[in-house]
Amino acid sequence: MFKFKVFSLRLSKARFLYAQMMSDYMFSESFQIMMDYAKKALEASSFDSYEMSCIDRLHSLTRFANSTIHQNVSDHTYRFMFRASKGKRIGSNSLTALTKKSIDDTINQLANVLEFVPEIPFFQGFPEVKVDQIPKVIATGNLLDEFQRADMVESAVNSAEEVDKDAKLAGSVYITDLRFRILNSNGVDLSHQLTYNGMIVNSLTEKENKGFGKEEQVVRNPTELQPKELARKATELSVSTCAAKDYELGDYEVILSPSATSTLVRFLAIGFNGTGYHESQSFIADQIGSQLFDKKVTLQDDPLNTETILASPFDGEGVAKKPLYVVEEGVPKSIIYNSFTSARYLNDKDKTTGHQVIPFSDYIFGWVMPNNLTLYPGDSSLVEMYEETKRGFFINRLHYTNFVNRRLGAITGLTRDGLLYIEDGEVVSAARNFRFTDKIPDILSNVPLIGDTLDTSITTRCPPLKLNSFKFTGKSRH
Repeated sequence: MFKFKVFSLRLSKARFLYAQMMSDYMFSESFQIMMDYAKKALEASSFDSYEMSCIDRLHSLTRFANSTIHQNVSDHTYRFMFRASKGKRIGSNSLTALTKKSIDDTINQLANVLEFVPEIPFFQGFPEVKVDQIPKVIATGNLLDEFQRADMVESAVNSAEEVDKDAKLAGSVYITDLRFRILNSNGVDLSHQLTYNGMIVNSLTEKENKGFGKEEQVVRNPTELQPKELARKATELSVSTCAAKDYELGDYEVILSPSATSTLVRFLAIGFNGTGYHESQSFIADQIGSQLFDKKVTLQDDPLNTETILASPFDGEGVAKKPLYVVEEGVPKSIIYNSFTSARYLNDKDKTTGHQVIPFSDYIFGWVMPNNLTLYPGDSSLVEMYEETKRGFFINRLHYTNFVNRRLGAITGLTRDGLLYIEDGEVVSAARNFRFTDKIPDILSNVPLIGDTLDTSITTRCPPLKLNSFKFTGKSRH
């Protein structure tokens, strides 16, 4: 039986009214007043140039464990980030307590910092962008309220119990409403809003052993969320992994789920960062234009495609974004830059590819990376991939993945939340998890089949992949 704790009606109404209010205009009046004050303070400062990023982010979620909702929370973050320069000196500072005094104090601290930091010889100033170069991108949709999120949880729990009455679910249903503004002393002044809904379902089944499964989905339109299907798939995996068997280490054929493919794609994309490329710390170094991967592999970064969750017409510096082939038919095509790295390595800040990340997270400010990646689908179904596997594994997720050697593109990590052994096209049993260690160029050098459907994550859209070679180098207890 599904259990649901009744939430405060007063709080619910307040959030509903807030959602109505925020849908009418980009920023609240109080936030706009603070932005105007900060802009005037920067203009009155002794800086030669400045940049200000203004972030208004609402993140709400309904969290559940043991198939019971236990938490309904909402975090509304306001943040200003300042960058400023004097001559060739550049510094940054940020604040979340948006008062006139805190703004003045933060700017004064930044001015003091600029007296001591060393000069950066290649710094060429902040971007200069013509507003008419920026296309319009609509990346908003409806957001689930807490009652609708609770309904999603109830559907998931009921679906899991149909598979196994003892299965327990944990996870969350969440929403994000991100509004941000980028402006600088060169006339850039741009604002954008994007929204999305998501659901994470973890399934735990305890029989002779514990079994685990996990599925997740993120969408713009909440009607596309499929809680029943997510719970069914996660629970079927958790039930099967209760009887996981031990298999030998080695080099196997594998089928990667879209989630596992997404992890691989994110590490592939890191190789195209301009700093790593020019510092010879990337497996793409000296490989632009060469046939490095299977010809079926095409990876595009398209920030104007609203099917990608973080669709935005400009980057975190206010530079116009455009579609870019990262890999085309197995050939590495493009290195990515922001204005800082393009000034450093190309001696021209205007050669930025527009890849400073937008402020969708507190942990990635200033990073240079593509976040609207689509790995082109093929024409194979998942059933066909199973049928074409003589002796290998289906991998549901790759976990705790990191580089072993960036120059070689060597990564390591663990399989997790569903590993199935396949022989002669049939699933034989669930398997205990492995540690894998392999090189991205080797992994993607022979890709016999690519799935015909795409699953969306926050930063990628990926199909399942059938790989001819994937090296398992260690074993897990579970």
